[in-house]
Amino acid sequence: MKKIKRAIISVFDKEGILDFVKVLVNEFNVEILSTGGTGRLLAKNEIEFIKISEYTESPEMFEGRVKTLHPKIEGGILYRRNVEKDAADAQKYHIPPIDMVVCNLYQFKEAISKPGIRLEEALEMIDIGGPTMIRAAAKNFPDVIVVPHTRYYPQIINELRQNDGKISDNTRATLAQDVFAIMADYNAAIASYLQTYYNPDIKLGNQIIKIYEKVQDCRYGENWEQAAAFYRDISSKYGLHNFEQLGGKEISFNNYLDIDSCVQMLLDFNQEHHVTAILKHTSPNGLALDKKDQLKSVQIAFNCDPMSAFGGIWGVNKELTTEVADFIINKEKVFVDVLLAPSFEPEALEILKQKQNMRILKIGDFLDKRDEIYKNLEVRSTLGGVLIQEYDSKSIIKEWNVVSERKVDETEKEALIFAYKVSKWAKSNSACFSQIYDDGIYSIGIGAGQQSRVHVVKLAIQKAIEFGHKNELRNSFMGTDSFFPFADGLEAAVEAGAKAIINPGGSIRDDSIIKRADELGCALIFCGKRVFRH
Repeated sequence: MKKIKRAIISVFDKEGILDFVKVLVNEFNVEILSTGGTGRLLAKNEIEFIKISEYTESPEMFEGRVKTLHPKIEGGILYRRNVEKDAADAQKYHIPPIDMVVCNLYQFKEAISKPGIRLEEALEMIDIGGPTMIRAAAKNFPDVIVVPHTRYYPQIINELRQNDGKISDNTRATLAQDVFAIMADYNAAIASYLQTYYNPDIKLGNQIIKIYEKVQDCRYGENWEQAAAFYRDISSKYGLHNFEQLGGKEISFNNYLDIDSCVQMLLDFNQEHHVTAILKHTSPNGLALDKKDQLKSVQIAFNCDPMSAFGGIWGVNKELTTEVADFIINKEKVFVDVLLAPSFEPEALEILKQKQNMRILKIGDFLDKRDEIYKNLEVRSTLGGVLIQEYDSKSIIKEWNVVSERKVDETEKEALIFAYKVSKWAKSNSACFSQIYDDGIYSIGIGAGQQSRVHVVKLAIQKAIEFGHKNELRNSFMGTDSFFPFADGLEAAVEAGAKAIINPGGSIRDDSIIKRADELGCALIFCGKRVFRH
């Protein structure tokens, strides 16, 4: 390990920089080189430093576009101390070594997120000198320490104090690795911006570059023999990495998939009402919406399919109350694998923590960030590649076309839309029967993952009957995620008691399906939007 004698400080984000530099100067007698804005801050706080322009004997040019791009800076960073030819060149050209580079970049992504930013402004936020310096330092990390982010300041200070002003090789290498990840993400943002600037309607460009950072290892993947970990997209402000685990075992690979589905289900519903989603294997087995009472929504969602609710993932869209916690733990005594909510009443949390294995997740205000969350793209792996698409986040009803002779009122319309939303989140093919009561709507039978439309309808009916909802099937409402290719699925639904059905339409047999609905006295709505989920 080598002592640091000289450091260059050039930061856009100046948070914490004064305290960091004071430690370098006062405790370790490091000579500081600095650029314009950072230099002015140091001067204002009476910290001694050498201006870059004085050090290089070359003025800043082109309104600051060129200031650190100089052999005395880049050479001082890049030359290899243990290579005689490099050392001779450094002496010949009067280039002293620079032992530390502290630099974070112009905030390009933040700049282009501002409405109405002009191209000229965006281009000025593309950093050139900073990336050159940190890449040079990372390349030469055995001799130079690079500090590319404010988060590293405490770690560096602690290590300097522990090692008499020196930094370990492992830390140097780790920081260097981070530089190249930062640059990959930075360049990806620029490439994406320029790719769409003259083609604003382009949704998926020729290159999509993503950098992922590990959040945690999973004990195993979908199955025991598979290695797995959860990574976050470092360009995404909102995601599962925002959630706070308050109790329970570590989150597994399958848990993450289920949590993702559960949260997206909740995002699809009106946040003014109490919504409960219970699911298993990424498909819902019970949803309920109550306009007044959270406990009622939880109870009714659970009653849809209490067998599948065992070991399931449960989510609510408002602070979880003590009475709900008591219902889960003490009254029903049901095993819940994951329970998530924006927050928890203190007494509720104490009750829930009695179950040490139950994973308890606080999701904060995540459900209020729907528009921001869905700015990301959905990425799914294939052998040797990925499939990328927009999230299916637009309104679930593209059009409201009542194609039958029988019409529906506003309350029935709400029940149909509810059923269609549930069918969206059940694996295709899917079907959901819903029913209404004074203060809400709830699912009474959900079928998922069948290869034919008629069989998924029959599965939903079978489950409704099995769990005691045969009477509720009368005058019920059904949603199914795509059109009826034949009338048999519609006939099965009506025979079970459905009085209104919603699907997107679009079959070559739509006319015959409409005719059959009229013959059976069933309302039929085409909404124009398919909601498959493979």
